Amino acid sequence: MSTAALLTAGRRTMLLVTALLALPFAVAFALYWFEWRPSKLANHGELIQPPRPLPEKGLLRLDGRPLPTEELRRKWTLVMVGDGACLATCQQDLHQIRQVQVALNKEMLRLRRLLLGSSVAVLSADPALPDVQRSYPDLLFAAPDSAPAGDPWRQLLDGRTHRFYLVDPLGNVMMRYPDRPDMQGMLRDLERLLKYSWVG
Repeated sequence: MSTAALLTAGRRTMLLVTALLALPFAVAFALYWFEWRPSKLANHGELIQPPRPLPEKGLLRLDGRPLPTEELRRKWTLVMVGDGACLATCQQDLHQIRQVQVALNKEMLRLRRLLLGSSVAVLSADPALPDVQRSYPDLLFAAPDSAPAGDPWRQLLDGRTHRFYLVDPLGNVMMRYPDRPDMQGMLRDLERLLKYSWVG
């Protein structure tokens, strides 16, 4: 083969390699330019767009002391909204979200769980509370400190339509799940978020 033929073949190979390397960037640019979005997202929870920042205050612990929102930052928080005494269904849900956390394996310490009650009085008077605390010593308990009508926490986390909320380490409510969620789907969402998150 002549030198000219070798040079031509080399140029073709170089152009082909360059085109293959540039193809993903061209596809990504086209998708961005034409604002393409997948018809079905991979997440199982409902993304809240835009994420809603939590109020800076407004929560009380079981003993009546304030629980500042600042203390809920730096970790992912899975909030379960309670609507009264923690009976069988409530305890089953607590068990399931604990299983979800344990299934995260080495990432489990990046997640905390919070049971948000309707009031401190209701939480404290719940006869099941001692058993729940004994079964889940790492579970946080809190309740809004004001009446339902003007309370931003209740407006933000409406337990009538959704029972589980995911709060990011910056203090934003960014995903919610219905009353009876797919716990395997919730686990997959958390695995994906923790894998790609640079915070928490």
